[in-house]
Amino acid sequence: MFEPIVNAIKGEFAEKAQSVLGLESAQIEPTLKCVSGSLVDTIKKQVFGGKLDDVIGLLTGNNAADASNPLMGALSSGLIESFTSRMNMDGAQAQKITDFTVPFAVEKIVEKFKESGHTADLDGFASFIGIDKNILKSVSDGIGGFFGNIFGTVYDLSTISILWFEGASAMAGL
Repeated sequence: MFEPIVNAIKGEFAEKAQSVLGLESAQIEPTLKCVSGSLVDTIKKQVFGGKLDDVIGLLTGNNAADASNPLMGALSSGLIESFTSRMNMDGAQAQKITDFTVPFAVEKIVEKFKESGHTADLDGFASFIGIDKNILKSVSDGIGGFFGNIFGTVYDLSTISILWFEGASAMAGL
């Protein structure tokens, strides 16, 4: 989904990661993979959680890319979690890299979006990331909730069945 964007900013990120963050060249590729994976995962969670408009607003430059934006907080906390769990970084190092990387990545995505000439709405954003707008909208509007409801119902029915069979077994034993 965002692979072309990640590839486009890869070189600039590598340069900045060494000069600003002091990362060694061997650390850059794993760091970039962790960053791109975490950011994409967080964005997907936000879209599936019904926050498509917030994602579009941030990544098209219509919403503030600062600490006041809850999506920036979600991106940062997701990245810190990824750094500490996947790369075994200590919290301070993860925070330092995250404080640089999230604003940098969002800024670069916004730049690429604006260069693309797409409109800052669902149609333009869907075209930019290469996904059909109807699929993107339906995922955000309810398929996630639909599957949640289906899973919840199946879970409830299976729990009731298990308890019924347990009760029947206990009664048969008496």
